[in-house]
Amino acid sequence: MQERIATEYSNQLHQLMVSVSKHFYFGSDGYVKYQEKLMDVNIKNCHKSRKEHLVYYILRDHFSGSFTFQIATTKKLIPLADFLYYAWSEDVGEEKFLWGMPDFIFIPQMITSDDLLFGLNRLYVNPLHPPSGFASGIRIIRDIEENLGYFMSRTVDHSLEGMNKLRFEVYKYLIDSSYRDNKFAKWQTSLPSQGHPRAVPAYPDFIRLFSTGDAGGSGFVLVRQAQKDKGSQQEKHNQQKKKAVYDYPPFSEEKLSQAQELIYDAWEEPNRQKRLALARKALRISPYCADAYNLLAEESKSLEERQDLYEQGVKAGRMALGDLFFKKYAGHFWGYIETRPFMRALAGLSECLWRNGRRQEAIENYKELLQLNPNDNQGIRYILVNCLLAEGMDGEAEKLLSEYQESSCFMLYSEALFSFRNLSRGKAAKHLEQALASNPHVPSYLLGLKHIPFVLPAAYSWGSEEEAILYAADAYDVWKSTPGALGWLAEEIKNPL
Repeated sequence: MQERIATEYSNQLHQLMVSVSKHFYFGSDGYVKYQEKLMDVNIKNCHKSRKEHLVYYILRDHFSGSFTFQIATTKKLIPLADFLYYAWSEDVGEEKFLWGMPDFIFIPQMITSDDLLFGLNRLYVNPLHPPSGFASGIRIIRDIEENLGYFMSRTVDHSLEGMNKLRFEVYKYLIDSSYRDNKFAKWQTSLPSQGHPRAVPAYPDFIRLFSTGDAGGSGFVLVRQAQKDKGSQQEKHNQQKKKAVYDYPPFSEEKLSQAQELIYDAWEEPNRQKRLALARKALRISPYCADAYNLLAEESKSLEERQDLYEQGVKAGRMALGDLFFKKYAGHFWGYIETRPFMRALAGLSECLWRNGRRQEAIENYKELLQLNPNDNQGIRYILVNCLLAEGMDGEAEKLLSEYQESSCFMLYSEALFSFRNLSRGKAAKHLEQALASNPHVPSYLLGLKHIPFVLPAAYSWGSEEEAILYAADAYDVWKSTPGALGWLAEEIKNPL
């Protein structure tokens, strides 16, 4: 059936594509690189290239435009039958925007083989060759690459696993969008009249329908012989996950010192890609280098990725210092330079936990930092007092305020808020007067008269607008959530004592 099909509903016609990237390849460090100039590589000649290129496996619904895809490399190809099972199966252990077998499937000539066609026919999926000039696949590949490049600029894990994680960011933007055409919603509402696409056989039964061998002589494997008798894809994934537990090598002070020197260089490096490369090199020298994880976390705009990196940094820092060190030097930790990477990691992790809603864990971490270093060179007390007030832990907030009696706006404004919540209006007004004297700019930012900038100041001086911005950025939510607090603040600054 070679005539053009009038696509009228979801899962009537799918389009299979396998494309070798002309821009993205893996460097010697195992992370993806980008080359602006197009590389002369395709399905036919990629096995001759010295580079390991990204390979996209894509299955697209021709009616709705919804699609699913996986990323492989020219040295780690996915068997085509495995990809089709992944694309058509609903239960693969991750969010999907397409599933169920279609009536027809377009297959490019370059990856067609008798064995592939035979297996599809046994599944009652009718294979077709795309008509000449069929360009929708090219547009998808272009859109995928553009979005991968953008999200790579916001993340740091550019390994093959990390690139596959970025697929879900691509899905959110190109398919499951709330601010543009939602292709997934169109796919869902236009399924066949029976209400659900055709189900896929269990993995072993599905694979047995295909023969082993190459697809079209292109070098793309259809089915690996060893897979015929293996369990489900999810079982394999779980086994790989168990093996992925990182096995740290014996600790070496000398290697950690070498790694730390690279991080000092990375902090001074203006080029982001070079900074990332230095941090990764530091971890290859010593996985105990907490500051390498800290640098990578700071370079990521993904909260999930940042938290994971800081968690690794905390673990590495604890192991590098050892339990005895914690017992011996708790109380004046910051005075020893070797503790600072761990403390930076724990502070970063606490911020991520708080933003992820794991507030009590964040508070406990902040308390640990103050126990290790009561002098608080990191300014943890300024953050913790607002966390305690936000969680209704006013008794602990009062204790913290009494332990750190100081004239900074960070503590004085928090003390004014505590007083408003717990003491008389007269006492609260006096505390607010002291806070206003320390920094008169804060109310403008708390009351929304001035906008808190997206990029916060990197430094501040006492009484400055930069200081006010930093306080308001941390404290706005707790002021807003305290009934009457912002109204009281507005009234008091109109009628100061």
